[in-house]
Parts: sequence; C-alpha cells; structure tokens
Amino acid sequence: MLKRTFDEDLQRAIAFHGHMCAGQVIGCRMARLAMDFFHIEDPDTYRDLIAFVECDRCLADAVISVANCHLGRRRLKWYDYGIMAASFYDIASGRAIRITQRPGVPKAPHDKQEMLAFFAALSDDDLFCVNEVELTDFMEYDLPGRPRKTQVCEVCGERVHDGRGVERDGHVYCRRCAGEPVYYKLGRELTAGERAAGA
Repeated sequence: MLKRTFDEDLQRAIAFHGHMCAGQVIGCRMARLAMDFFHIEDPDTYRDLIAFVECDRCLADAVISVANCHLGRRRLKWYDYGIMAASFYDIASGRAIRITQRPGVPKAPHDKQEMLAFFAALSDDDLFCVNEVELTDFMEYDLPGRPRKTQVCEVCGERVHDGRGVERDGHVYCRRCAGEPVYYKLGRELTAGERAAGA
C-alpha cells in the first residue's frame, strides 16, 4: 500500500513542476504504478529505484517528484526520445518495467476539472501498456553512490567520472578532446572582470 494518496502525489508533482497539466497526471500515475509493482510503500525512504524518462516534458517532473528519483542522486536517467514514457528499475530485485500511454487514448481536455474527471474514468490498464524490459545501456557506473571510477583527460585536465572517459591507445580523454560530439563549442576563458560585469 502506497504511503501517499494519488491526490497527495499529484499536489506534490504540481508544486514541483509549477502548474497542473495532463503530463503531471500521467507521470504521477506512471510513478505510482511502478511503485505499486515493486511494492514500494514510501519512495522518500526507498533508495533502490531508478527512473528512466524518455522526454523533457511535464511527465518527467511528475516522475521525479512522486518516485523521488533525482538526477543528482543518480536515480534519474534521461533519454530524449520525445516519448511520454518511463522505465523503472528496482536494483534490489533486478527487474525493470517500461510504462507508456496506450495508443488510441484520446487527448485529455484542457479544463482542469474535466481533465481530472477524464483520467479518473480510465483504469491503469485502460491508460497504460506495461512491459518488462532488459536494460541494455546500463552498467555498474550508472548506479547511485560515489563515482566508481574517475579519470583525468590528458588534453584539458578535466576530471571525467563514472567510466565516461574515452580510452584510446593507453590514453584517456574527455569526449570533447577525443573529438566526439558534445553539446557545446568551447570558447575563450573569461577573466574575473568579465564575469563580474556579465560581459
């Protein structure tokens, strides 16, 4: 039996996210379904659940707040597939499930009361597909806790944690220095005066 009610979890998700929307309801229900599946009564005290979200939308904030899986605790993994889906891995049991909205479920109304009534009329089986999954892109270095391996890039000197270093011919590099794609292009270093002025 879950410690919090659906309404309590929804309010928690709304407070974290900032507003009520369909993504909050869907993400809240996904997280609760996963906790029920793994027999987790209190996600605030349970440390063996890892959530994988497949979008950078409202659903992700609901999963974070309800399942208590946070990026900084290494209990949240994000894959930007653009899909309103989440997987949940229970370290203790070694099992994982993926939850997606069923194809053909109509779009929820925008009015908040109508939206709540719409979702209340749908059971979890009506709303979701739940599949067992095997995690193929998950390794020991992805587990919560202290870094299991820290390397230093031989070019820029930045520390690279958790097996993310690129090893080539006996040398270690960060992804940028190894020539792999990263999300930024490094510019010149700013002086203290420039940083203070916001230049």
